[in-house]
Amino acid sequence: MKETLENIMLMGLGAMVMTSEKASDLKDELLKKGTEAYRHGQELNEELKHNIKEKMKDNVTINIEKADLTNEELATKINELSEEDKKEILKLLKAKKNA
Repeated sequence: MKETLENIMLMGLGAMVMTSEKASDLKDELLKKGTEAYRHGQELNEELKHNIKEKMKDNVTINIEKADLTNEELATKINELSEEDKKEILKLLKAKKNA
């Protein structure tokens, strides 16, 4: 009887240790997977930003080339753009001028 009680206590202790080890392993695995998913998401986000900027550049170029705007209308359109878009247009114009 004493041996049986001792075995039950040891099994309980073993279960606690095993649970702790498994929980630690699971925590490490979840942390690893979460970190990988976060990094992958950042990469996809950067790629998406790049693709959007490229499409916007193409769209602006196409719209300006196809539009029959007066200088005043063109100036108005440019003034409506964000500062970042204006800088991009200046870069494109400088690159075209130097080419």
